[in-house]
Amino acid sequence: MITIQEMNGHAKKVGLVYEMMLTPLSKETGIPQTALGILLFLANNPNLATARDVCELRGLKRAIVSTHVERMVTEGLLERRAFPGDRRKELLVCTEKAQPIIETGREAQRKFAGAILEGLSEEELAIMERCFQVMNGNIARIIKASGV
Repeated sequence: MITIQEMNGHAKKVGLVYEMMLTPLSKETGIPQTALGILLFLANNPNLATARDVCELRGLKRAIVSTHVERMVTEGLLERRAFPGDRRKELLVCTEKAQPIIETGREAQRKFAGAILEGLSEEELAIMERCFQVMNGNIARIIKASGV
């Protein structure tokens, strides 16, 4: 059975390879890796378009997200829009100027996924997806029970 240390080690290696795959785009555009990750997250998840969503789902601190969002707004890559039904929230929306960066980033993400999933059959990928769904459900249940 896999240990928690092995799981953690695998997760860290996945993160490291993901960063490696996005480093050329970060260098080319001058956008820091974290900001690039935020931009791609927002582009790929338009239904999760608040700074709070980014913080919770990417595991980033508010101050870090705020700093990068402010820079990207200033550079014209993101814009803030009113959140329907809650004036205290803002939606973060990718601009037209950001689209070439997003497309290049998505291509890097596709290459990353292809590289780390290479050699797995469709059946193995389906089993892996099912395992992650079960684990995510367990994690959500544990978090809910803890009141966090």
